[in-house]
Amino acid sequence: MSDWNGLPDQPERSGWHITLDNIGDRHEFWWEGPDYQYWTTCEGGDLVWSIEEMAAEYSYVGAVYSASELAQMRKDERDRVAQVCERWAQACGAIYDLNPTDYSAGEADAWEEAVRAIRTLTDNEGKKS
Repeated sequence: MSDWNGLPDQPERSGWHITLDNIGDRHEFWWEGPDYQYWTTCEGGDLVWSIEEMAAEYSYVGAVYSASELAQMRKDERDRVAQVCERWAQACGAIYDLNPTDYSAGEADAWEEAVRAIRTLTDNEGKKS
């Protein structure tokens, strides 16, 4: 049906995943991994699908994450972006140190402000995650 190999993203992690069948209907399956590596419609369910059966019948959409997992993913992503901004601020500062007539000091300040803004972002409910 698709180019999907039947394995979920992060096959070492058990959890719920969304798939589509050949007519485009959405289905939720539980992935039991890493030790057992099979699919079922409920955690510890009776009806089991193999990796090959899933790849033949469904297309993979993605994992279902809890609110706390999503919050951690957002926090990790913000940290990575802030680290990039910090490196740019340092590079701009180094350029300015070499040539004080360069505008890089202003750029360094702007990048440092971006770091502060990224690190203090909140979610839609005003909570920092």
